[in-house]
Order: sequence, then C-alpha cells, then structure tokens
Amino acid sequence: MTEKVINDYLLDKYARSCAEDILRDVELYQDEEISDLVHQHADGSEYVIYYHKAHQLCLHCNTDNGEDFLNDCYGSDYNWAKNGGSVYDNVATAIAYGEIQARIYNAISEIQEEREAA
Repeated sequence: MTEKVINDYLLDKYARSCAEDILRDVELYQDEEISDLVHQHADGSEYVIYYHKAHQLCLHCNTDNGEDFLNDCYGSDYNWAKNGGSVYDNVATAIAYGEIQARIYNAISEIQEEREAA
C-alpha cells in the first residue's frame, strides 16, 4: 500500500483536525489549557516522532514557521547532537514540531473567527 506524501494542503487539514479536537476538549473539560493541548498534539504527531516523516514534512511543505520556532527556541549555537541521534534527524523533528504547532494555532484562530462570524 502506498503512503500519501505530506504537502501543505494535507498538513493544514491535519492541523485543522487537531484544532477541532482541542477546542472540543476545552469545551468539555474546562480546566484544559489550549497551549498544553496544542503541545500534546504537535509533540505526539507522527511527523514529529518518526524521523522519516519529519524529513518528508521538511521536504514537501513550507516550513517557515518551523524554522522560526527553531531559531526562537534554540538559537544558532544549540548542540543538536547532545541527546543522541543525528543532527539532521533532530533538526527535522524540531522544525516539524514548530510547523505543526504554528498551523494548529492558526487553525484554532480560524475556527474561533468562523464561530464569531456565525
């Protein structure tokens, strides 16, 4: 069976699905924090936990937000090999995390704006 290759459209769709789940959880469980749930969804994403999927995301999607996240959180002198693994794999997963996190936040904003407009 062939696996779909991630692209911007599919990544936006994925982020929208995560955002819908997060907003539903926040409505059901009043003590849930949106930022915690966004982190959990982004950190648990298959595009973050599997190196080859992180590489696909970096190759086939716009990663401007992920690269901004990388620079903001880690800076240029961070030792990417300190926790083991290859630098290439570790950077790809950090970019994927940052990109997914940003897209989920964007989707949450869009959903909230749609609800307010309705």
